[in-house]
Amino acid sequence: MRKAAEEHLLKIQNPDGGWGVHAGKVSNIEATAFALLALGVLRDNSLKNSVDRGVGWLVRIQKQDGSFPYMANLREGSWASPLAVIALSVLAPEQPAALRGAEWVLRQKGRGLGLVGTLQYWWAPERSIVKLNPLLKGWSWTAGTFSWVEPTAYSLVALKKLKSRLNQDQVIARVSEAEKMIYDRMCAGGGWNYGNSNVLGETLWPYPDTTALALISLQDHRTDPPNQVSLKALQKMLADNHSGLALAWSILCFDLYGNESSHWIDQMEKSYLETEFLGETKPIALALLAASHGEQIFRV
Repeated sequence: MRKAAEEHLLKIQNPDGGWGVHAGKVSNIEATAFALLALGVLRDNSLKNSVDRGVGWLVRIQKQDGSFPYMANLREGSWASPLAVIALSVLAPEQPAALRGAEWVLRQKGRGLGLVGTLQYWWAPERSIVKLNPLLKGWSWTAGTFSWVEPTAYSLVALKKLKSRLNQDQVIARVSEAEKMIYDRMCAGGGWNYGNSNVLGETLWPYPDTTALALISLQDHRTDPPNQVSLKALQKMLADNHSGLALAWSILCFDLYGNESSHWIDQMEKSYLETEFLGETKPIALALLAASHGEQIFRV
């Protein structure tokens, strides 16, 4: 699987140096960051040209404010900016682009529930649509909107990797608030859904990929009870979910937490042989990372 995944990523790299969702699609930050990380972790000199071209594309499309648009032809910085920061911090640490991107991420903040939602939370919680602390804000998919677990987790990893180079008071406060937000969203019994743990009085179920990513962002609290409960919940979830994303993120999570992952690597390789993950760049790149013990990429 590893050689096939590597060859696929090399084959579908766009002439501009980036990667798209599938072969032939326009380059975007998410696909490019994951493809770069997967190829970069192999530390193979024959891949240097491909990696350098990808890094070059990221640096070229960065905005003056430090953000990265999702695609080169877009004007606004995107939720995927922390992925570019992670990739550049690992593959081109001498580039100032990573630090500028991290400073932009640090300035961003998702929105709460609004005045009505906040008042309901404090004074009439039984009437609240969702059960979450409106004062805790992470990061959003679109600027100025509701905070979600996945973009918050990416931003936490990016900021933690560059923490020593950022304003200490600001980054400590921002990381602390975002961590509290993720814990506040934890589902009953462990794990995470995409945004909330409860809506309209109904308990929501966790997803393995979101749970693994949340745990990766909270790895420096690995022995805390919520982390351990969620780690056990993740192992149970995988019994019924063998998607490429779920397996790859979970393997990376298990390796970071020091848990045995060989069984899940075998399952991931079997799934890849059966479906080739439909040729999608992100799961293929993450699978290559997971199969190559690339968890150090996300270590903070």
